[in-house]
Amino acid sequence: ITDLGVPNPSQYGVCWSTSEDPIITGNCTTEGISSATGAFTSSIAGLSVYTNYYVRAYVTNAAGTTYGENVSFTTLGIAPTVTTQAVSLVAANTATGNGNITDLGTPNPTQYGVCWSTLENPDTSSTCSSEGVASSTGAFASFITGLAADTTYYVRAYATNAQGTSYGSQVNLTTLTKEPSVTTQEVSFIDVTTATGNGTITDIGGPSPTQH
Repeated sequence: ITDLGVPNPSQYGVCWSTSEDPIITGNCTTEGISSATGAFTSSIAGLSVYTNYYVRAYVTNAAGTTYGENVSFTTLGIAPTVTTQAVSLVAANTATGNGNITDLGTPNPTQYGVCWSTLENPDTSSTCSSEGVASSTGAFASFITGLAADTTYYVRAYATNAQGTSYGSQVNLTTLTKEPSVTTQEVSFIDVTTATGNGTITDIGGPSPTQH
């Protein structure tokens, strides 16, 4: 309040609305009589999640009501919630991650899937699948690729909205072993009692070969 006017204000506070220029016939706080100029704070309650509001301070005396300029703010959203289920269809280099979005939060998730790593607690800075926008809760499956054979990985489901990214609990998997692959080439350097056999390992499999 920069000037009390005459007589002193009988009421002051702030008004808010989802439209510009809120007035005292709408949602307003009431801080009572004012007998001095100066700054004040006033608690705004009952707001909706992830919603833009306009706010104006006001002061009222017998001569009328005066408003300050509009300011605006957006309330915070609610992060989604997600759980991680056991990984299925585990092979040497692939698997299927499973999750469940139990609450979309506000606004709806812009991305969801699973993250995986050989280190614990993988997050979106790790390798992740991307299933796109989520518009409903429920279970989902997500393809995990590019794995090394006979290796332990940690997996977490995730969902992201404007409020942030939420993760499910961590599960782990160990990929299956894989036989190596080899081809034989023509023998070379043939002599009376010796020769050189030639081959090419085309896939080391997993774990790595112990002999060749």
